Amino acid sequence: MHEYSLMQNVIASILEELKKSEGCPGGPALEVVLTIGALAIHSEAATRQAYEVLAKGTLLENSSLKLVIAPVLLSCPACGFQGPLPQGAVDPHDPSPLVPCPRCGTAAPISGCRGVDNIELRWD
Repeated sequence: MHEYSLMQNVIASILEELKKSEGCPGGPALEVVLTIGALAIHSEAATRQAYEVLAKGTLLENSSLKLVIAPVLLSCPACGFQGPLPQGAVDPHDPSPLVPCPRCGTAAPISGCRGVDNIELRWD
């Protein structure tokens, strides 16, 4: 259900922009590139399915969806490590997790990874 709600907002936003731009083709010529944080979705398959269901009957019907998943990032205040964490290293339900630094073990906050970072529309 989380993915469905998220995709409702994404599709509504895209359709609003398409209304402003007359003459923009929809359908199979359109590719939607969605950059989204790793903690914003629980299942890539559910996200794709929600997109397909919600796009039916709109200018986005038959368009393709490219998902770019932005990783969870950690910046350690103790040793200076900065980098992505592996998938599953952070509980997506924890509102402000502290994660052990992979280099020194110090508990450090994460950044990014919770929302939609970018929506790009591409036409062939």
